[in-house]
Amino acid sequence: MNRNRSTGATSAATEHKPLNVQDEKLQRSLFGEILDWMLAPLLLLWPLSIAVTYLVAKSIANQPFDRALEDKVLVIAQQVKEFDGQAITQLSKPARDILRADDIDSVYFQIKNLKGDLIDGDLDFPAPSEDETTASGDIQFKNVNFKGIDLRIAYTYIDLNKNSKTPGSEDKRQILIQVGETLEKRAVLANEIIKGVVLPQFVILPVALALIWFALSRGLSPLAELQQRIRARRPDDLSPIDSRQVPEEITPLVTSLNEMLERLAQTIEIQKRFIADAAHQMKTPLAGMRMQAELALRQTEQEEIHRSLLQLSTSSEAATRLINQLLTLARAENQTPATRPLEQVNLNELAMQVVRDWIPASFAKKIDL
Repeated sequence: MNRNRSTGATSAATEHKPLNVQDEKLQRSLFGEILDWMLAPLLLLWPLSIAVTYLVAKSIANQPFDRALEDKVLVIAQQVKEFDGQAITQLSKPARDILRADDIDSVYFQIKNLKGDLIDGDLDFPAPSEDETTASGDIQFKNVNFKGIDLRIAYTYIDLNKNSKTPGSEDKRQILIQVGETLEKRAVLANEIIKGVVLPQFVILPVALALIWFALSRGLSPLAELQQRIRARRPDDLSPIDSRQVPEEITPLVTSLNEMLERLAQTIEIQKRFIADAAHQMKTPLAGMRMQAELALRQTEQEEIHRSLLQLSTSSEAATRLINQLLTLARAENQTPATRPLEQVNLNELAMQVVRDWIPASFAKKIDL
């Protein structure tokens, strides 16, 4: 029994022992962990979505401006004619001004033959490389750096032989036409698209975080309710927890708690039974020892006193043996069942011992034993 009390005191001390720093680090919040797993992908995907949106916006911004460049190339191609075996342009000054007119971007163009002779436009405009040549009439696009300025260029080749009036001419007289413009307008349009998409996200993201926080709080509220119900119980209430009032995911936890409460109730019942048995079993030897002591006090002869003290010593040994047996029984009941070795008992000696213990009580009450 002393061992049980000391174990209980140790457990109580452990429960009230303050947690050290390492124990605090091991404790994790279920709410915080779920929130981390939800917010981490969201916050990582948000910059990625902005980058993808920027690329899509640039692609969308390029499409209308590329079509405008293509139209300019076609307009210039229509103005290139052949006169006296030479390619000339019929671009008037107003037409040139309109071609180059732009509020933001700077527009450049070039017309030259395959020999490199400039027909019209900017002289040092970069020519396409050999792998960038295309079929006559097809319009291609490329990005180049011209005088330190990034340009988007549309270019094509036209064949003057198609419109040649000289019969039997077999010379392929191809003309290169290039029109390029800077990228300011494209960047402005892409930025406007980005602003239109990203700025609302700065409003949507906090709202989404608030909704996630609210949803987690509502989702974990059954745990708080379960905690309140358990905390409101009496200390001696070991009845099972009603698992019908908890979500399906928490049911295994409640089932495990109910199994633990059942084992705890069985352990407490065993301890109560052991205490009752111990009190009942100890009552008899203690009563015998008391009577032996009273009898020894009433004796006057030394021999009778010695006999009573000897009987008292024998009774105390019996009480000690009984206590050891009760402790052994308590340990056996609290442990898992196992095969224990049997011991032989001499019934004659046991009967004689019991009779000797009860003789003083029978004499005192004048009962024949």
